[in-house]
Amino acid sequence: MTTSRQPSKHISTDESSTETRVQRNQPLSVPAAEKAFLSADADFVAKVIHRLGVKIPVATDGRYLDLGEVGSGGMGQVRRAVDRSLQREVAIKRLDEDKILGPESLHRFIGEARVTGRLDHPNIVPIHELALDNNGQFYFSMKLVQGENLEDLLRQAGDDRLQADQLSKWLVVMLKVCDAIAFAHDRQVIHRDIKPSNIMVGSFGQVYIMDWGLSRVQSGSAKPAASQTSDDVTLLDFDVPGAVMGTPAYMAPEQVEGAHDRIDERTDVFALGATIYHIITGRPPFAGKNYYTLLMEALECQPMAPEAVVGTDRVPAELCRITAKAMSRLPEDRYPTVAALRDDVERLLRGVWHLPTETFTGGQDIVCEGQDGHCAYILSQGRCRVSKLLNGEQVELRQLGPGDVFGEMAIFSASTRTATVTALEDVEVHVVTREALSSGLSLETWAGRFVRVLADRFCEVEDRLRQAEAVLREHGLALPPTD
Repeated sequence: MTTSRQPSKHISTDESSTETRVQRNQPLSVPAAEKAFLSADADFVAKVIHRLGVKIPVATDGRYLDLGEVGSGGMGQVRRAVDRSLQREVAIKRLDEDKILGPESLHRFIGEARVTGRLDHPNIVPIHELALDNNGQFYFSMKLVQGENLEDLLRQAGDDRLQADQLSKWLVVMLKVCDAIAFAHDRQVIHRDIKPSNIMVGSFGQVYIMDWGLSRVQSGSAKPAASQTSDDVTLLDFDVPGAVMGTPAYMAPEQVEGAHDRIDERTDVFALGATIYHIITGRPPFAGKNYYTLLMEALECQPMAPEAVVGTDRVPAELCRITAKAMSRLPEDRYPTVAALRDDVERLLRGVWHLPTETFTGGQDIVCEGQDGHCAYILSQGRCRVSKLLNGEQVELRQLGPGDVFGEMAIFSASTRTATVTALEDVEVHVVTREALSSGLSLETWAGRFVRVLADRFCEVEDRLRQAEAVLREHGLALPPTD
């Protein structure tokens, strides 16, 4: 499929699967010999394994105690079990017989286990064993991930997901997902199905990117791919030209086109951006009234801007910019790497977007000399004048512009304001309370104590200057204004 060609009307989809094929001429035909998988015995399966050139051990009977189903996916079901030999709970993924459509399905199942097993990263689920049971059924065991997927968590959070503390939490989750995907890319593996439902979040900060069944191992790199061994099953051979692989609601245009030769790291960057879009808006970027219109929306790649969905006052403008860049229609306009995307998200988290804001009109005093101070300010828009009462006159000391900070001495040392700050025009400021400053600067640490001592000493100097001014005024003298 190309941007100038309409998708074929022959669309075959299994709604339980993340893999969908769009044929140019007719639905996929499965040879009768391959359909024998549906009623295959162990001997037949063993012959097919031999034909594929893979070596799969036969499992020890009775090793796992089944504890029930956990969930199901495109190629099988996941069940909870106890590994009797190691006395630990694991997850077992089995290849369903009714979902085996020839060697391709088997290939992908084995490939998922092997590729995932070689991606040794804290945010990728470890694979323990790939084997064939005594009934000729394929399975692999892996770490049992206990938690909820990001899609469900966002749904439960509702509108509260955009509160500063909540949004920070989701973005920290995305940093960990970026770490995992960047690691996979370094091993030449493209995930191709990143979405909130494939991100598991545990109760204690664990984050895992799941479901590598559609991953593609890139070739032509000087660095060995994650799945290259002498008897290996790669995932390249079964990428049917024109087949749509992944979840269209989060797909990059080149993925919708089935242009597998154009798939690279930036395709996953797009899906990461689409996942952030879901975090912001509570929905995927592409919906569509039916599957055909969904494909067309993803192909055109013109989602409603996230700030237009939720309102500009509810989401940081910088986060919307990051999302838009990651989801650019052309790969060359996106972040070139996941690491570059991650860096921008991390910079956002270190910024001031989560602080409350206040606005002041021109001529309005924001802080007044001599008053108690309970917060500091970061000027984000407009200009202000700093002035001080000297010799009975209000003397301008300097002017402030966007990015400047004022009022910090009062909360560092719990003293009164030493100057007056007045808005010269309509201004917007971020408000920094002592609690927020303590959190950001760790005021209760040894470094924080040094900052407080310096602030106290500065205030002592200010007090001495005031006393000197008073003595001079008594004698009819005055201190010259200082810059």
